[in-house]
Amino acid sequence: MRAIRYLFLFFVGSTIAQNGLFTNIQWSTKLKPILNKAETHCLLWNGSSYGLIYDLTTGEQVKEVILTGFTKSSSFEALVFDYRNDKAIIAGWDNSELKPDHYFLWDEASNSFFPGNNFAKPNHGKIIDLIGDEIVFCFTIYKKDSKGRLDLDKPEHSFVQFYNWKTKKWRETKYDYEFAVAIPSKNLLGFKEKNKIKYLDINTLSFLDTTTDSYDNIITHYQDGKVYAAKYNKGIDKVALLDEKTLTTGKFSKPPSTNNLDYYWGALWNYQIQLLKTENKSLNAQDVDLVIINKQTKEEKKVRITAGSKEEVALVRDRIETIKNARLNQTKNDLAKKYAGQTADFKEWEINFQDLPKSYVHNYQNAKGRDITNLKMSRRLFLTPNTTVYAIGKIFQCEESKTFLVMLRGPQAEGTESVYAVLKTDHYGNRLQYQIVARTLSNNLGYIQMDDFSISTYLNNNTTIDVTENYMGEKKKKQYKIYCLN
Repeated sequence: MRAIRYLFLFFVGSTIAQNGLFTNIQWSTKLKPILNKAETHCLLWNGSSYGLIYDLTTGEQVKEVILTGFTKSSSFEALVFDYRNDKAIIAGWDNSELKPDHYFLWDEASNSFFPGNNFAKPNHGKIIDLIGDEIVFCFTIYKKDSKGRLDLDKPEHSFVQFYNWKTKKWRETKYDYEFAVAIPSKNLLGFKEKNKIKYLDINTLSFLDTTTDSYDNIITHYQDGKVYAAKYNKGIDKVALLDEKTLTTGKFSKPPSTNNLDYYWGALWNYQIQLLKTENKSLNAQDVDLVIINKQTKEEKKVRITAGSKEEVALVRDRIETIKNARLNQTKNDLAKKYAGQTADFKEWEINFQDLPKSYVHNYQNAKGRDITNLKMSRRLFLTPNTTVYAIGKIFQCEESKTFLVMLRGPQAEGTESVYAVLKTDHYGNRLQYQIVARTLSNNLGYIQMDDFSISTYLNNNTTIDVTENYMGEKKKKQYKIYCLN
């Protein structure tokens, strides 16, 4: 009966008001507060896939956010948050997918989750802000020293990028300054020019007339509630009070604390936020209270944000698990419908691959492959013209993916080239990963290159590929790792 109740909660929406709690949190390192642009609401994020949203005026919880189930791992880290018309927008990255497309955005208003591969744009930086329906990215390009290493003391220029998650359009602007700081509540980005900070209005993409003394970031000390401009190297070295209206700084001096965890990395102009802990021996955990202080009126609100009994812990975990299962099942159903026609083509393609042994050493004398060039799936997966595709074997199969060894042969300037590659697809035949591991190159005089390789697959389907490159007698060893989950 309880499971039916939770399913009902899921289908009316993925957020539930006023009944969320944190369980067994490592509060000092994992619990992360993020303010919305208008500084009216606070998102407390636990460093994985769960968060609570509080109204800073009343101190009441208005949302329980559960992102579990949108991807298999659900290891999300929120970076920016906005709250509009009682709906949340959260953008960040997935810690389990640390690669160029590991960003995500969740838009409650449209009940849409956008994984990073929807943002198909190379070389974008960290998510900085949300403006309307756009994610704002910003990063700096630095010069390299004589050894090819980045010299962080010599910036070349910065890019400010915008991605509209509804229209899927990108736009980008280049600036000849080093990016320093974002001030979301004022829609400003700060750039360093020598010993000054220039402020860019990201609505108009024009610089303000105001400049201030240079600093590295804006921080707010949790205990005194003061907003500082900070200069830091390995830690916070010096701070100066920052004026909200003029953005001018006072004199830089010793900070209240050198511990980064004692600060909110941003400006808390209107409210002071504190997290107070007490030991809960019955749960072998820490109870945490959220304390919100209005800086103008000094009014204080306090609310317990952690589960206080084993029954509460069980209820939260049951709710998260139910939502996860519902999302995963719904996702699988949607994908099965979307790729119904492609699935048949993939099955026709897959039967050409026999399972390779767990320990496979490639032997050019006995190697066999089946020509699959003209199959629909080969034409979809391999777009190179004048190339013949051969099925060599299947390396392993996981719950979410299948991995194959293929060989592609075609003409090159030096002769005929054959490349051996590991191809990983999902169960519908969509390419997830492609890695060339070995090559042969021959002409009418013989072989110019002939690489040797072996494949070792373990019980958990993690695979190691050892390669000895052999180009005109010069040998070089390489190794590749292939996993189920990335």
